[in-house]
Amino acid sequence: MKDKKLTYQEKRKIVIERFDDFIKTSPQLQNPKSLKVITKAFELADAVHLKQFRKTGQHLPYIVHPIAVAKIITTEMGLGTTTAAAALLHDVVEDSDGEYTTEYIKSEFGEEISDIVDGVTKILEGFDPNSTVQVETFKKFINNMSSDLRTAYVKIADRLHNLRTFEGISENSQMIKTAEAYDIYAPLAHLLGLFDIKKELEDLSFMYRMPFEYQRTKEKADKSLEDRTKYLNEITEKIKSDLPKNKFHFRIEITQRSLYRAWRITQTKKMSFNEIHNFNSVRIIITPMKSYSEKQQCYIAYSSLTDIFPARQHTFKDWISTPKSNGFQALIADVMYLGKWAEVQIMTEKMHLISTKGFAPDCKNKHLDNVYRWVRSVKEIINNTDLTKNEILELIRPQHRELYALTPQGEVVKLPKDATVLDFAFQIHSDLGMHFQAAEVNEKLVSFDYKLENADQVKVITSDDVVADSSRIDALSSNSNKNLLRQHIRKEKKKKIKIGKKLFQKINGKFKFNDLDLSKLKVKFHCENDEELYYRLANNTVNEDDIASFVKSRRRVLGLVTNFWSSDKTEPIKETEFNPKEKFVIKNLENIELAECCRPVAGDIAVIFRKNNHEFIVHRNECLNAKMLNSTDGKNTAKIFWDLTDQIEFPTKIRFNGVDNTGLLAEVIGIISKNHNVNMTELKINVDKNAVFGIIEITVSDVSKLNSILKQIRKIKYIKKAFRVGPDTDEK
Repeated sequence: MKDKKLTYQEKRKIVIERFDDFIKTSPQLQNPKSLKVITKAFELADAVHLKQFRKTGQHLPYIVHPIAVAKIITTEMGLGTTTAAAALLHDVVEDSDGEYTTEYIKSEFGEEISDIVDGVTKILEGFDPNSTVQVETFKKFINNMSSDLRTAYVKIADRLHNLRTFEGISENSQMIKTAEAYDIYAPLAHLLGLFDIKKELEDLSFMYRMPFEYQRTKEKADKSLEDRTKYLNEITEKIKSDLPKNKFHFRIEITQRSLYRAWRITQTKKMSFNEIHNFNSVRIIITPMKSYSEKQQCYIAYSSLTDIFPARQHTFKDWISTPKSNGFQALIADVMYLGKWAEVQIMTEKMHLISTKGFAPDCKNKHLDNVYRWVRSVKEIINNTDLTKNEILELIRPQHRELYALTPQGEVVKLPKDATVLDFAFQIHSDLGMHFQAAEVNEKLVSFDYKLENADQVKVITSDDVVADSSRIDALSSNSNKNLLRQHIRKEKKKKIKIGKKLFQKINGKFKFNDLDLSKLKVKFHCENDEELYYRLANNTVNEDDIASFVKSRRRVLGLVTNFWSSDKTEPIKETEFNPKEKFVIKNLENIELAECCRPVAGDIAVIFRKNNHEFIVHRNECLNAKMLNSTDGKNTAKIFWDLTDQIEFPTKIRFNGVDNTGLLAEVIGIISKNHNVNMTELKINVDKNAVFGIIEITVSDVSKLNSILKQIRKIKYIKKAFRVGPDTDEK
C-alpha cells in the first residue's frame, strides 16, 4: 500500500515539529542568547529553502535536512550554538542564487558562523579548469578547516544525514557521495575521534556501494549473533564476579566493529567471518577512585584480568602510555576463554567518552593541536599547483591506523601503519628523507624500504651524495611524505628539463628538425612529449649520437621512398557515447582497458571511467583505485552492464594454500583444465616444510566460471584456502 501523500500544511507541521525536537534534545541551546541565534538562522534558512523539497522519502521541505544536520552537531557531536547555527545555514549561500552571500551571513551572524558556512559551501565558479569541482571544493574545505575545525564537523554531519536518507538518489550520485564518505569523511571522523559516526559512515557507504557484500556480511553477523552474545555475556559475568572491586569501580559494555571493517578483514586476511575474534569487544570502563591515578587503575585492572584469563602477550596494545593521534586511549588484550580468543578493552569513563564522541573542537587539548598541525601541513602542500587531482585526494584522506617508533634519544615518533624507515626519516625532517642512505633499526643495518614495528628504535644515516628518485615513493606509507618526495622529484626534473632543452636546441641547430621529425623522434625514444625528451637528454639516456643516427637513417629512407612518413594515415577514432547517470553497456572491449590492479572479468560488479572521449578503463567495484577515481572525477564514472557479443577470455589469478600432499597439485590442475576446460597461463608453487602455497593465472569467460572453479578447489581435502587475487591481496 502506498504512503498517503502529505499536504503542504502537513509538511510544514513536520518542519516545526522537527525544529522543536532539535531544540528540546539540545540542552546547550536552551538559553535566551542561543535560542535567539538559532531561531534567526532557522528562519533565514527556511525562507531560502521554502520552494525546495527533498528527493527522498516523503519529499518533505528541504529545510528538514539542515535541521537534521544541526541536530547531529548538538546531540551526536556535543557542539554548541555557533556550529549548530552554521549547520542550519550551510546550504543558504549555494541555494540562494547569489541573493545571500557569505558577506551577508557575516553581517547578520558574525565572522565565525560565516567562515564555517563558507568552508562547507561548494565551489560554483572560478575554480581551476584543469581540476574538478570536487577537488577544488575539498581544497577550499581544507583551507577553511585549517583555521576552524568546526568546518569539518558540519561537513561530516551533512554527509552523514545524506547517507541516512539516500533512497531515491541516482546510482551515479550514490557512487560519488559514498566514495567521498569512505575516502574522506570516515577517515576524517576517525581523526577527530568521532568513532561512532565513522563506523556509521563506513557501513552506509558499504551498503550502497557494495550491496551484495554488505548483505552477505550482515547475514553472517546476524547468524552468529546469538552465539556471540552468549559467549561475551559469560566473559562479562566472569569479569564482574572475579575482578577486584575494592581498588576501582567499573561497568562493562560490548562494542562492535563496523560491518565494513569486518568485511575488509575477511578480504585482506583471507579468513572467514567467524574467525574474526574482535568483531565484538568487551569494554571494561573504570570510574577511578582517589587512591590511584587513572593510568594506574587501568594497569591494575589489566593485571587482575590476566589472573582470570590467559592472555596473548604479543597482541597486547598499550594506547594509554602512547595515545593514538586521534586521542584514543585504552589497554587492549586478547584473552582465552573456552578455547577461543576474545578482545578486552580497558579504559576510564573519560577515555570512553572521547572514544565515542571525540573532543569538542573548541577545547584546549594536545590531540586537537595534532589535528590542526596535520590540517595545516596538508593545506601547505595542496596549495602547490603541481599536484594532480589524485594526489590531492590522496593527501586529504587521513590515515588512522598507526604505530610508533623511537629515536636514538627515546623520543616517540607516530607513523602510519606499514611505515618504513624512510617514513621515519621524513617524519623527523624532510631533509633526512631526501638524503636518506640507510638506517639502523635496533642496531641492525637496514635499507630504505624496511617496515617498522611498534617500539623499534631507529637511527637514520644520511649522505649529501644521495639523490632521491621515484623508486622510493612506493617505499613510503605516509601520503604527505609521498607528496613531499614527488614535489622534490618534480622540482629536480624541471631543472633537468631546462638543461635538456638547451642540449636539444644545440642539436636542432645542426639538423633543423621539422614537426614530423620531432614527432617520429619522440616515438622512437618512447617520449610522450617534448619535456620527456629533454629530460632524457639531460640524464644521458638519450644522447646526440642516438639522435644523429636515427635522423640520418630516417632521411636516407626518405630520399629513397617519397612521402613514406607523411603517407601515414589513421582512421579517425569514433567517440563513444557516455552518460554517467546511466549504466554503460559493454558489448566488446574495443577502446576499453581492464584495470591491472583488480583484473575485472565479465559479470563482476564494476565501474567504468572515461579517460577521454574514446578511451575507458574498468575497475571492480571494491577496488580502492575505483573509490579514488569516484572521489576525484565522479562525472566521468558510470556503473556497467555486461552484454558481450564476442567470446572474450579474461585473465585472472587464483591463490591457494594447504597441506603438502602427493597428488594435491594434480587435483587442482585437473579441476581447472579438465573439469572446466580452462587455459592456464602461469603457475607458481612454493613448498615450505609441510605447507604448500600456489598462484595460478587462468583465463575465464565470466565470473561465474571463476567462482565455480574456486568452489571445487575449496572442496579438496588438503586445501585450506582458495581465493581470487584481487585489489586487496598480495600476489607474492
